[in-house]
Amino acid sequence: MPIIKAALAFKTQEEFFLKLIDTHAHLDEISDLDGAIRRAKDSGLQAIVGVGSGFQSNEKIMHLTAQYPNYVLPALGLHPWRLEREDPGKSFSFIETNLSKCIALGEIGLDFAIQTPREQQREVLRGLLKIARGRNMPVLLHARRAWTETLELLVEQGISKAVFHWYSGPPDVLKRILDQGYLISATPAAMYSDRHRQALKEAPLERILLETDAPEVYQGKVSEPKDLAASLQAVSDLKGGRRDRIAAQVLQNTLDFFSLP
Repeated sequence: MPIIKAALAFKTQEEFFLKLIDTHAHLDEISDLDGAIRRAKDSGLQAIVGVGSGFQSNEKIMHLTAQYPNYVLPALGLHPWRLEREDPGKSFSFIETNLSKCIALGEIGLDFAIQTPREQQREVLRGLLKIARGRNMPVLLHARRAWTETLELLVEQGISKAVFHWYSGPPDVLKRILDQGYLISATPAAMYSDRHRQALKEAPLERILLETDAPEVYQGKVSEPKDLAASLQAVSDLKGGRRDRIAAQVLQNTLDFFSLP
């Protein structure tokens, strides 16, 4: 893994360089990936965590890791949205074979807003968490309308490092998440989403990571990793601190969470 220093650099007051890591991007779904990577590097972004969501997605993430060595950092997963059209056994096998080359397991989780049976979702997540625990890997979680259930499975399986991606759940569950030592992440939606903003206000800065979830669409605009600047700006506004200090702390959070040098 590359050595990434927790620092920020400026050319001028107007030219802000993101000495940060996008901790959650679906690079396999970005149409102009070469351009997006170039623009990310031009913005100063130090690395991107490419998250997988199923068998073919995971294969692509591993290919991109080889194509962009020491810049695309891989995480493999099986998203609850994919369960109806995936062979979980095939995905589990690929994840177990390749996880030693990765920095995290994800995107995984629960989504009780979809039709996939809840018990099926729980069974798959429980199995994935067992893999993560056995490898002592951090996990990147999707939890929509299933925040409590996801948290309970993490505790049940003895997971030490987890981040609730784009957390927009209730404050009481957030407190329990933070009490367990877990983190939440900020996306560009923190510029306008009341529930997401409230969660970020309540979470200590030391428990926050930044991500884009690219190519997620925010207010009509398709995102890419360079848009991590919007996530940073939102957190800076919410926390009332200087952007460079906020960024330095969040980068340190990222290095610690993923055990990067």
